[in-house]
Amino acid sequence: MRLTVAHTGQGSAMECVTPQGARIAFDEADAGTTGSPVQHLLASIGACALMDVETILRKKRLAFSDLRVECVAQRPDEGNPKPLQSVRLVFHVRGDVPQKAMDDAVRLSVERYCSVGETVRNGAPIAYEARIEGSA
Repeated sequence: MRLTVAHTGQGSAMECVTPQGARIAFDEADAGTTGSPVQHLLASIGACALMDVETILRKKRLAFSDLRVECVAQRPDEGNPKPLQSVRLVFHVRGDVPQKAMDDAVRLSVERYCSVGETVRNGAPIAYEARIEGSA
């Protein structure tokens, strides 16, 4: 996977365009224009897990609507960096879904299938380099 995030030239705003053409906007949390990178990370954990839950429930042919996940994270108040210290996902569904089926879908998603959650749990090495491409 390869993505490029670029400065938009407006304050601290950044943007990524995926290969599919989707635009993902980032800014500082207090800018109020879009989500911060950490908010996007938390949302990505929730979205990844929710996609798995949706797939599992559909495969079980369960009728549902209003499927959503509430993502809650704790971070330190001070210092830098301010990494996520804990994440809690609370899944909600409306419909004819037995509790055991929902519990099983959530467990499988969070413990086995969600790649974003697994990356956050176990970390991924981050390599880096800096390149100068000419004058401004």
